[in-house]
Amino acid sequence: MLYHIRVVGPERDLGGLGEYADIVAAPTRDGAILSCEVPDASGLTGVVALLCDLGVDIAELQAVSRRA
Repeated sequence: MLYHIRVVGPERDLGGLGEYADIVAAPTRDGAILSCEVPDASGLTGVVALLCDLGVDIAELQAVSRRA
């Protein structure tokens, strides 16, 4: 499943997140949009836990449907 996670706060170097999970960061005016693909709910929980451990503030989490 593909998710978009909007994070806010001070500018951070989020490029290193790719070392922990399949995450791509796109900077925005107030933070970044992270796109990540995880196999299941436990994978998503792991990504959220990682972001929290890094002190990243999550503003929104959205599942993205894939069109066939």
